[in-house]
Amino acid sequence: MFSQIATITLPIFVLALVGFLYGRRVSPDLSGANKLVVDMALPALIFVSLSAKSFDPITALSFTGASMALIVLSGLIAWPLAAASGASRRAFLPCAMFTNVGPVGIPLIALAYGPEGVAPAVVLLVISNVLHFTLGAGVMSGQVDWRMVYANPLVWATVLGLCSAQFQWVFPVWLQTSLTMLGSVLVPMMLLSLGVRLASSKIEDAKIGAQSSVLIFFIRLAAVYGILSLIPLQGVERGALILFACLPPAVFNFMLADKFQVEPHKVASTVIVGHLGCLLFLPLGLWLALN
Repeated sequence: MFSQIATITLPIFVLALVGFLYGRRVSPDLSGANKLVVDMALPALIFVSLSAKSFDPITALSFTGASMALIVLSGLIAWPLAAASGASRRAFLPCAMFTNVGPVGIPLIALAYGPEGVAPAVVLLVISNVLHFTLGAGVMSGQVDWRMVYANPLVWATVLGLCSAQFQWVFPVWLQTSLTMLGSVLVPMMLLSLGVRLASSKIEDAKIGAQSSVLIFFIRLAAVYGILSLIPLQGVERGALILFACLPPAVFNFMLADKFQVEPHKVASTVIVGHLGCLLFLPLGLWLALN
């Protein structure tokens, strides 16, 4: 089990390390590249990923509701505890609310439950994407701006991806290839940028990252068992929600922190330490999910 989890998470560390070493040597300014990634590559990746799936969240209303409730409840529990993390609420809450469900969560849930786990994993991806780039972006930007909903390319990419999957839209090969190429830039660029940001971090940022990561793990465990006491899911859905709660903070948190300039050094440390910690937390999460 440990080797399988390491196989999923180690590429994250390798690319972040490359960015870290490059950042120490060159100290590049990647703010423009990060904005390009969030505004263009991320919507393309979301659309391509969702349009290739076929699922109906409406048929799993309990699971969909539990997923949304877990994200919101995690934020509510984290609100009074942010001071203990050493980061501001605007930096800490999104890290507690949104996890790395795409690159880590989907492979992990599929590993634990096989093909039966794919549908709930994709529902988690959709719910997390929609709330992350509306509610999460609102928390980090410090203001409620409804344009983040109706004028956000990430939200439209999610909606169009779902419609494409449900209605089986067929696009020209050249368009599909173009969107795939654009989306494929996201993950490596995101991890390299994360490493570059860590290269300019301070020792106290690493301490804050460790404090935040441990605190987030227990916040999300408390939240998931609180939700499960109210919405008694069973089988794969119950296990998928527990695994979702045990995932490390989403790397997208750093991209948003960098975009809105909300303590990006602290968020970067929380993300990378959280991924290191998941080598310890995820085996516990798998044990809880499978038992």
